[in-house]
Amino acid sequence: MRNNYLFLLLFTTMGFTQYSPSAPWKVDNALAKKEKLTLEEEVALFNEYWTTRDKNVKGSGHKPFKRWENYWKNLVNEQGYIISPTQFYEAWQEKNNAKKNSTVNSRFSLPVSNWQPVGPLTHTNTGSWSSGQGRVNVVYQDPNNANTLYIGAPAGGIWKSTDAGVNWTPLSDYLPQIGVSGIVVDHTNSNVIYIATGDNDNGDSYSVGVLKSTDGGTTWNTTGLTFTTTNRTAGDIIMHPTDNSILFCAASNALYKTTDGGTTWNIVRLGNFAKGSVRFKPNDPSVVYAVTNTSFYKSTNTGSTFTQVTSGLPASSSRLRLDVTPANPNYVYILSHSFNEPANNGFQGVYRSVNSGDAFTLRNNTTNVLESNQANYDLALAVSDTNAEEVYTGCLNIWKSTNGGTNFTKLNNWSSPTAAAYTHADIHFLKFYNGNFFCGSDGGVYKSTNSGTNFTDLTATAQISQFYRIAVSKQSSANMVGGLQDNGGHAYSSGGWKNYYGADGMDTAVNSNDPNAYYGFIQYGGTLYLSNNAGNSRTGSVSAPAAETGTNDDGGNWITPLRANNSGELFSGYERLYRLNGSSWVQQSVGTIGSGNIENIEVSPVNDDIMYVSNGASLFLSTNRGINFNAVYSASSSITSIECHSSNSNIVYITTSGASGGVFVSTDTGLNFNDITSGIPNIGKNVIVHQSQNTDNPLYVGTSLGVYYKDDTMSSWEPFDTNLPNVSVTDLEININDAKLIAATYGRGIWQTDIPVQVPNDDVKLVQIQNPVTGINCGNNVNPEIEIQNNGLNPITSVTFDYTIDSTPYTYTWNGNLASSATTVVALPSVTIARGTHVLSVSSSTTNDAFPDNNNGEKSFIINDSGTIGVVNTFTNASDELISYNEGSAGSQWVRVIRSDGSTMDSAGNSVYSTSASGNYPDNTKAYLVSQCYDLSSVSNPEIRFSLKYDLEENWDIVYVEYSTDFGGNWNVLGTSGPNWYNSNRTNATSGTANDCQNCPGAQWTGLNTTNTSYFYPLTALNTETHVIFRIVFHSDQSVNNPGANVDNFVINGVVLSSETFALESIAVYPNPSNGLYTVSTKNQQIEAIEVYDISGKNILNQNNFKSSNEIMLDLTHASNGIYFMKISTDVGSITKRIIKK
Repeated sequence: MRNNYLFLLLFTTMGFTQYSPSAPWKVDNALAKKEKLTLEEEVALFNEYWTTRDKNVKGSGHKPFKRWENYWKNLVNEQGYIISPTQFYEAWQEKNNAKKNSTVNSRFSLPVSNWQPVGPLTHTNTGSWSSGQGRVNVVYQDPNNANTLYIGAPAGGIWKSTDAGVNWTPLSDYLPQIGVSGIVVDHTNSNVIYIATGDNDNGDSYSVGVLKSTDGGTTWNTTGLTFTTTNRTAGDIIMHPTDNSILFCAASNALYKTTDGGTTWNIVRLGNFAKGSVRFKPNDPSVVYAVTNTSFYKSTNTGSTFTQVTSGLPASSSRLRLDVTPANPNYVYILSHSFNEPANNGFQGVYRSVNSGDAFTLRNNTTNVLESNQANYDLALAVSDTNAEEVYTGCLNIWKSTNGGTNFTKLNNWSSPTAAAYTHADIHFLKFYNGNFFCGSDGGVYKSTNSGTNFTDLTATAQISQFYRIAVSKQSSANMVGGLQDNGGHAYSSGGWKNYYGADGMDTAVNSNDPNAYYGFIQYGGTLYLSNNAGNSRTGSVSAPAAETGTNDDGGNWITPLRANNSGELFSGYERLYRLNGSSWVQQSVGTIGSGNIENIEVSPVNDDIMYVSNGASLFLSTNRGINFNAVYSASSSITSIECHSSNSNIVYITTSGASGGVFVSTDTGLNFNDITSGIPNIGKNVIVHQSQNTDNPLYVGTSLGVYYKDDTMSSWEPFDTNLPNVSVTDLEININDAKLIAATYGRGIWQTDIPVQVPNDDVKLVQIQNPVTGINCGNNVNPEIEIQNNGLNPITSVTFDYTIDSTPYTYTWNGNLASSATTVVALPSVTIARGTHVLSVSSSTTNDAFPDNNNGEKSFIINDSGTIGVVNTFTNASDELISYNEGSAGSQWVRVIRSDGSTMDSAGNSVYSTSASGNYPDNTKAYLVSQCYDLSSVSNPEIRFSLKYDLEENWDIVYVEYSTDFGGNWNVLGTSGPNWYNSNRTNATSGTANDCQNCPGAQWTGLNTTNTSYFYPLTALNTETHVIFRIVFHSDQSVNNPGANVDNFVINGVVLSSETFALESIAVYPNPSNGLYTVSTKNQQIEAIEVYDISGKNILNQNNFKSSNEIMLDLTHASNGIYFMKISTDVGSITKRIIKK
């Protein structure tokens, strides 16, 4: 409900939150038996358990705890316990009171936020091996209307669809942050909805008991079931099929029953039922079944009392799920898991009762249907509502039995996202409604109408993603990339989201000088994934530094920090600071920094040499670009974020951990800090950002309850959250060009709002470097073109440009008249430079320039030579060298070398370009060998030809050729497989169960050919292009490497036409074939006569004296269908064209 007082009674006593007591590291552990545990004790138990186990096994159960720990670690009190619901409610109430007081008192002019959702509402899979959008705990179909569906998310609340899952609407955004794990709708009145709140599978949010709506979910009220401690969760909630006043709710302390529609609830059986199931017997609601983690119970008096049934069931279990079916009301199925069973990941078996739960028989305990050891996190069971022998289990994937559980077959695979039966990994929910089969997993909600043969993803428009971090491009808020819980990296560009890698997406970055260059970590910084096209594909990966990894150690923290500086350099934090260099991390810092892993990295926007990192409560400063660090400050608790002032390098801000953590500012580079927390309640302060180009110095803090704002005109913080759901904000980014603040939330995706813009009297803004282009520039003359904007109120009459090309300084002054808000492009003097990679850095300034932080721009570009048709490049001399580079770096795997290592790539004394000077090529490498620029517009029958031999891991490592006609802006694969070109057309999609060729474009060389072979391909499709560039691509995968490939004798062949011949060749006749009406078109020639002959040589048409001599219409409709020859005579000669009349 949107009125704030509703939950006051809900949060009445001090409590505590702890991780699931059934987790394997808590079984038979004395510390775990304590009444309550601090977060530190929870982590200690977990770490002790995993010292002897492999955490990287898929579905090991390691990641769910790390997600839980990361969420709650900033919500602990001073004693180390997670704050109670009472404290959380008080913070929420304090926030709402502050908003009311701000409105009433109007003490100052607080900027108004207008938060709007950015998504992901839907996404395209462009490289993820396990694409998805957000976790779903429960799916419910309205018993009165099959088109009305509900889903419950662990931190995104309850959502409703009235069109069978095509569109979703949130129903709980303005409640205190909740998850939903159980839903039921009154079968007599669809406006009455009950929800069991919280996250019963992993504790991602508080549970506030059972809530009830009587208006279809528009508002919510508390019921009589409220929890008095925060270690309570709730799961299944069911309603009596004929008496809507009777409901059962499975909670972590007991099974509850109400007989008055939720006004009062009574415990009918003690035990942890939250992760179990509760069901009515079909056609006989006097019989009720329920399971805890360890036991099965049956009632024959509508749940007034329950009796434990043990016949045929395991003596002890770790988690049970049950289901029933109207196809045979006497059947009861149970799925059992035990951490004490080492075989088959603890799968104890599927059991069936044929006598309404009085006794059970084992159906199967040998098929590894769990495939993982994470049943504590997700376990699901469903029986078809039309076939009592059809049973489904879910843990990592979905398995199906058609003979009552005796035999199972796997329906899908979490790493095959293009398969028809795909659902994302980690199955939390399975259920049939009216013959339709629904699944809730870590990736979303799925529906099958054919018993699991095909699934349709229904998650679109449900914005339930749990983001860890977000990065936004400096140039535009339309380019951003973020990391999601178990759904990898999601990239935003061109108005859409792309899921370009899998796993848990963590910290991300966008290259400061290239808005399309995205970077994203997975958990522990184990792998960095790159995209150079704004997420449209995954174009590279970089493993964690070897010095940072070891046995069961993937590298850094769960969230390993990434940060890009203004120069486009990318840094990561492990125990040491690293800088990305091509396809590897290079150590930047001298030794380790503090004790343990780096948690935060910040680079001053004013000076790339000034960097801060934090480790625990310690803050470190570097003034030489991260090479040396000095400890400058020790906070009272761990530092959660660092932010440098946008124009003053002496000012730095930090936030600290814990509900009582604070916000602090230093004006002396971190030596001393002042507390500026006033106005923010005792909740987690996750991140702080500073807005540039505003003399009031606006600041924004993302907290566990939304966003707060403060500037120099204010003494305390105020909520800045109009339209923003009550959800934890995990990251904030500002794009000052668009005046947008972007927020990442843990449960409701990405949001953005306008922020206050200050217009100064005088300010020039460098918008972009238009020329040279970022890609490959043909020719040695560089003509820099700079777009600037008058960002102030007064006209600008003069702008000074101080710029360097590879550190060589230049100065130019533009004079003119630029009105306020107007833009212009300034052409700087031409500079002649040699072939290779160069860097242009530009700084613009004007008189009384207000904001120097918007004056600078930098661009890396390549200068390329022009190639000559017919000249063979043997790569013998240094002057024969080509441009080559690795993905994301100036370094190159392609090297010009006389290879003599005795391998299959030995070059027999000849100079070649090879993928390695000796030995095998490395893993995870994508390298380009770039040709010169060619003008094919006056070339007849052009072709590309070169010698190649190769020894590559077949169907994994590849070589292919691409071409570009727009200076490297876009690249296309050249040609298809054939006898004179590629030897493979295989793709990952066509590889079937082999699941190989993951980098294959479908046209490549792969495998083994150690004979130097001349390959060629016709270029007739490009003979109108004036600037064609080719590049030979080498791409290796993540493991297994071979000697590689050699390229030699590169040439573009063809006949260079004379100007007369070229002019005649350019004459066009179209359409051809035609029904008899033809157009003859020339560029500059004068057509004097046209003659047409049939195949026997008989002349059928003569025309001359044309009114227009450049474009002529001919009518041959009178002629018979067939082939003819048209002779076209011009002032420079004649040419004959073959035409077809049809």
